[in-house]
Amino acid sequence: MKLLLVAVVIHVLFLLSIFYIHFQSPILKGLPDGAEHDQPPADRLVLFVGDGLRAESFLKYNLNRTTYLRNVLLNQGVFGISSTRVPTESRPGHAALLGGVYEDPSAVFRGWKENPVEFDSVLNRSSVSYCWGSPDIVHMFSRGAIPDRVHVAAYDSNDENFAQSANTSLLDLWVFDRVQQFLSSDQTKRTVLTQQKIILFLHLLGLDTAGHVHKPHSELFTENLIAVDRGIESIVKMIEQATANDGRTAYIFTSDHGMTDQGSHGAGDPFETDTPFLAWGAGFKHWKETIPAPGNDHILVLDKQNIPVHHMNQADAAPLMSAVLGTSVPKNSLGRLPRSLLRVSEEYAAWAMRSNAEQLLSQYYRWQRESEGKMLQWLMSTKQTGFKVLIEALQTEIAEAAHNKRYTEVQSLCKMQIDTALNAIEYFQSYYKPHLFVALTLTMLGWLLLLAREICAPSKNRVFAHSPSITLTAVIAVLFVVIFNIAQATPPVVILYFVIPIALWGYIGSRWRQYAPLLQGKAVMYCAGFIVAAESLVLAFLDRRILAPLLWVHCVLVIKPRHGGNVFNATSRWVALQWIGCNLLLSGCFLLPTIGRDSSNVFLLCLSIIVWTVSNTVVVSGSKQSTIYKAVAVPVQILQAINFYYLIYLVEGSTTVPQWSRMLCWIFGAFGLLLPFCTTTSIPERILGLFSGLSGPYMMLSLSYEPLFLLCFCYTLYLWLYLENSTRNKTIKLDDFYFSSTHHTEGNINFEHTRRTFGFMLFLLASFFGTGNLATVSSFDPNWVRCFVSTFSPFTMMALIVLKLLIPVLLLVCVLKAMGIICSVDKMKMFSLTLIVCDWMCLNFFFLVKNKGSWMDIGSSISHFVILECTTIVVMMLYELARFITEASIGSESSRTRQPPDHLMATTHCLPSYANKERRE
Repeated sequence: MKLLLVAVVIHVLFLLSIFYIHFQSPILKGLPDGAEHDQPPADRLVLFVGDGLRAESFLKYNLNRTTYLRNVLLNQGVFGISSTRVPTESRPGHAALLGGVYEDPSAVFRGWKENPVEFDSVLNRSSVSYCWGSPDIVHMFSRGAIPDRVHVAAYDSNDENFAQSANTSLLDLWVFDRVQQFLSSDQTKRTVLTQQKIILFLHLLGLDTAGHVHKPHSELFTENLIAVDRGIESIVKMIEQATANDGRTAYIFTSDHGMTDQGSHGAGDPFETDTPFLAWGAGFKHWKETIPAPGNDHILVLDKQNIPVHHMNQADAAPLMSAVLGTSVPKNSLGRLPRSLLRVSEEYAAWAMRSNAEQLLSQYYRWQRESEGKMLQWLMSTKQTGFKVLIEALQTEIAEAAHNKRYTEVQSLCKMQIDTALNAIEYFQSYYKPHLFVALTLTMLGWLLLLAREICAPSKNRVFAHSPSITLTAVIAVLFVVIFNIAQATPPVVILYFVIPIALWGYIGSRWRQYAPLLQGKAVMYCAGFIVAAESLVLAFLDRRILAPLLWVHCVLVIKPRHGGNVFNATSRWVALQWIGCNLLLSGCFLLPTIGRDSSNVFLLCLSIIVWTVSNTVVVSGSKQSTIYKAVAVPVQILQAINFYYLIYLVEGSTTVPQWSRMLCWIFGAFGLLLPFCTTTSIPERILGLFSGLSGPYMMLSLSYEPLFLLCFCYTLYLWLYLENSTRNKTIKLDDFYFSSTHHTEGNINFEHTRRTFGFMLFLLASFFGTGNLATVSSFDPNWVRCFVSTFSPFTMMALIVLKLLIPVLLLVCVLKAMGIICSVDKMKMFSLTLIVCDWMCLNFFFLVKNKGSWMDIGSSISHFVILECTTIVVMMLYELARFITEASIGSESSRTRQPPDHLMATTHCLPSYANKERRE
C-alpha cells in the first residue's frame, strides 16, 4: 500500500513537471496600456484571412487564379511571406496574427475552442471592430474584450460540412454577403466608417475546408480560391465607395497557416508554415518603394518584373497593424514591427518602433521585478545582470536620440532593444529549467531503484539495520533546501520538486544494505540487458521501422528451445512456422507508409473487407457456440460487408451517403461490441470472439491497409498465446483454460517473466504504430469517420478515433490476461515489470519534450512522455475492462464458475523449480 501511494505521488508530480518546465503561460496580467498616436496613416483596416491558404497555392500559376489580388500586388501592394510559428492550427495562427502572442501552450491540452487565458489583441486596442466568420475563431476575440469593443457575427458550427459533396465556398459567400449588408447600411456609412482606428476582420474558412476535403491541388479548391478573390474585390469596392475613396483605408490579405498536398497541417513542413502576406492601401508602401533586407535575395517574377519578397514572422502582423492605425501594441505581443513595409515619415516610424519596444519592455520589467523581489540578491545570475545593464544603456541612448530628433538612429536602437527584451523574456520564462531537470532525474532514478528492490530482491523477510546518520543528514538537507528556497521566494511547486529527491535518496541511503544484492555481478549484467532492451523500445517510439527487427528478435526468443531440448511437438512446430510467418508479415507493416491524409486505398480496403468477412465466417462456423449464435452472426457479417461496400461506392463517387446506411454502420458497430459476450469464457473462444466482433468497427474507421494489419496482429497474438502454453504447460491444451476459472499464481520474477513483459510492450507499440504515428493523429482526416458522421462534430470524431486506437490495445490486454492465467503469473508482478520498463523509457522522453518547433514535434514529444507515464495506469484500467469483457456472458453459462480439470490443477508439478521455492502469501 505504501509503495502504491509513493508511485501515485511520484508519477503525478513527474507528469505535471513538464507543464511547469515547458508550458507555463506566457500571458502576464495587469500590464500597462501603451501610447496611441493621434495622426496615424490609416483610419481603418480591413483584414482578410484565407484560412489554410499556403503561399505556394496563392502564387501558383503566376497568381492567375486570383486576378484581382494579382493586380493589387502589381500596382499598389507590398508582398511578403509570413512564417507561422507552429503549431500550425487555426486558433494559434489567429492568436499570433491579431494578438502577437504565440499560442498559450496550455491550450494544447485544453483544445483550441475556448481561451485558456484571455489575451489582448489589435481588435481590443481599436476604437471598434467587426468580425465575421467561423464561431471557433471570431468568438475567441470577443471573450474578455472591452465591452462593445469587438462585435462578431458567425454562422452555425453545423454548417462546417466535411462531406465530399460539400460546397466549401458557401462559408465564404456567407461572410461576404453579411459584410456587404453591413456596408450598404446608411448607419454604417455615417457612424462607423467615419471614425478612426476601425478594424473589419473577415475570416474565410472555405479554403481550409476545401483543402481538407478536396486537397489543395483540386479543381474545387481552385474554385473556392476564385470565389475568395472575387469576394475581396467586391468588399474593397464597396468600402472605397462608402468612404469616397479618401485613401485612409489599409488592407491586408494573409492566412493563418498553410497545408500539405495531402490536406493536413500541424507539422513543420514549409507548405504548412509559409503563408502569403499582401498589404496595400493607406500606410503601406508599394513594392517598388521597398528595399529588401540585407541578404534577402527572394524575388517573385511576375509579368517580367522582379518583385522583392519580404519575410516576417506571423506575430509581426500585430505591431504592424497597430502602427498603421496608431493604436497601442497588444500587451502580450512578442512581434517585431516590420518597418520596411510602412510608408510613413521617419518621425512616425520612430514612434511606432518605440511603442513596440516599450510594450516588450513592460513584460521584461514585470519579470525583472519578480526576480528582484527575492531576498538574496547576490544570487542574481550574470546573464540577468547583463540584460539589465544593456537595456538601461539602450534606454538612455534612445531618449537622447529622440530628444535630438535623430529618428533613424532611434529606429536602429529600438530594434536592438526589441531583440534584447525578447531574449530576456525567454530567459525568465525558463529560469528553473536546469534545476528541475536535475531534481526530477534524481527522483526517477531513486524510484526505479526502490521499485527494483521491492520486486526483485530475494529475501524480504530478512531484517536490516537502518542508518540513522544518513537519515539525519537527509532531514537536515531537506530543511536547508526548504528554508533557502523560501528565502528566495521560490514557488512552492518548485520547492516540492527539490525536496522529493533528497527524501527519496535519504530513505534509500538509510537502508543501503537492502540494495546491496542489486549491485552484484549477475544483477548488474541483468540490469544492463534490461536497459539495452528498454532503449531499443525508446528508439522504436522514435522510428516505427525499428519495431521490425525487434519483432524478429522476440520471435526467436519465443520458439528458442529451453532447458536443453525442444519443447514443441509436431503440431506446435507447425504453429511455430506460422508464428514466424506472421511476425514477418507484421514487421512489414512498419515499413509501409503511415496512414494519414490522402492515404485512402480502395483496393486494399475492399480486399481487407473480403478477407475479414471470410475469416469471421470461418471462425464463427467452426466455433463451439450454439446454432442460433451462428445463424445470427454469419448473416450480420455478410450484411455489414455489403453495407460497407455500398458506402465506399457512394463516397468515392462523391455522392451523398443516405442516413439509413450510416445508421446501419452504428448498428453493426454496436453488434460487434456485443458479439464477444455471446461466446463461452473458454480462452480460445472468447479471444476469437473479440477478434471477430471488434474487427467490424475497426474496418469502418479505416481507409487503407489498417484492417489487414489488424488481422495479422490478431493472428500473431493468438499464436503467441498458443506457443507460450506449449512451452509452459506441455500436456494441457489451450481449450482447457477459462477466463472465469479460478487459478493460482506463483513464481518469482525471472527471465521468462521479463521476456513476456518486453513482448507485451513490443506488441503494445506495434498496436499503436502499426498503421501510423502520432503525427497521423494530429493530422486528423474527417474521412476516417465517414461511415458514422458527416457534419463537423469534434467530440464524436475524436471519440471514434480513440476507439480505433484502443481496439488493438484492448485485444492485446485481453491476451495479456489470458497469458497470466496460462503462465500462473500474478498480475501485479506483470504491472510492476511494465512500470519499470515504462518509467525508464519515460525518463528518456523527459529530456526530449519540446515547446518549440512544429506541432508534430511538440505534440509527439509530449505524447511520448504522457503515453509512457500513463501506460501502466491505462493498462490496469483496460485490464479491468478486459476482465469484464472476457468473463461476462449474455445468458447463463455453466462454465462461468467452472474449475479447471484435474490435470490442470496439477500444473504446479510442471513448473520449474524456481517457482516452488518461494510463494507470496
